[in-house]
Amino acid sequence: MTGIATPLTRLLGIDRPVLLAGMAGGPTTPELVAAVSRAGGLGVFGVAGMQPDAVEAVVRAAVDMSGGAPVGVNVLISPEVPRGGADPARMDAVLSGLRGQMGLPHPPPPAPEPASPRELVEAGLAAGASVVATGLGDPSPIEGIAHAAGAMLIAMASTVGDAVRMVESGADAVVAQGAEAGGHRSNIEVPADAPVPLVGTLALVRQVVGAVEVPVVAAGGIMDGSGVAAALALGASGVQMGTAFLVTNEAGVPRGWRERLRDASDDETIITRSLSGRPARGLPNSVTRALDVPGALGWPRQNAATADIRRAAMAADDPEHMALWAGQAASLAGPDRPAGQVMDELMDEALTTMRRLGHMAPR
Repeated sequence: MTGIATPLTRLLGIDRPVLLAGMAGGPTTPELVAAVSRAGGLGVFGVAGMQPDAVEAVVRAAVDMSGGAPVGVNVLISPEVPRGGADPARMDAVLSGLRGQMGLPHPPPPAPEPASPRELVEAGLAAGASVVATGLGDPSPIEGIAHAAGAMLIAMASTVGDAVRMVESGADAVVAQGAEAGGHRSNIEVPADAPVPLVGTLALVRQVVGAVEVPVVAAGGIMDGSGVAAALALGASGVQMGTAFLVTNEAGVPRGWRERLRDASDDETIITRSLSGRPARGLPNSVTRALDVPGALGWPRQNAATADIRRAAMAADDPEHMALWAGQAASLAGPDRPAGQVMDELMDEALTTMRRLGHMAPR
């Protein structure tokens, strides 16, 4: 297996400096997590929103299929985000209309009490995970149990200040999430109405590398081996990739979502709070437009209020009502293919790019 050794690979015991983003809600299946780990990277299971028994089952399945390679779990540690100027009655009317269109009951049946990040991490560790990754907040609440179990702790940040705070809270590595990244913005503090900072990957990674002494992982707009080489050139020890793996054979992503990714233009994604109450990057569709009213309930209320709609859309392959999380380079996703093939392509192209640059003599 052709790999690239970095401080990150040595820290995690992997051969290739590629982390699968912990994409909760269906994309990260046991098969995808295991495939990335078997191919020399770190497969990470997004377990936010699950119950502990389900976490233990899927993580154990991934560990069993990984052939002894490390497997990680990702949890979201977000403080509550207030509902700035929300009109709950107006939001309820919009949700009622959407559920009516989709044949869903309104209000939806009561959902189980959500598990805490600590409970989810404990379940993942019990099932054999050896790495814990966090997003959206300070990892302090789970640092102790991760390190007590001998697991490495990786925390995602979207500003230099947040990255420094992650290390102070015990993170063994930091993911520097640039503005181009799909999914939720991993800022610790999210104002009710004002926009969150959007620092591009190129600018953020270089500054985070200079500000912390742990391995830095680049994320945001990285879709191929050239992007991997660019991240390493900036001083990163590896990359975290999500959108690129959404089209793999093993991903739990419906056909409609995959097609929207490949058809996306570079300027099509938006930052929206409409689906979860926290800013997140994805492709616009009917549900984001319908929910874009002055009534968002804040995190985690908005996330819970739209969960049944998003689940039903995934099951029905209805891309107009899914959360189509995607980064700005989504159109580079390419055709459906095995995750192991994607990993091989990443390494081959990264090494080719690095050799080509190495042969460029100054004039």
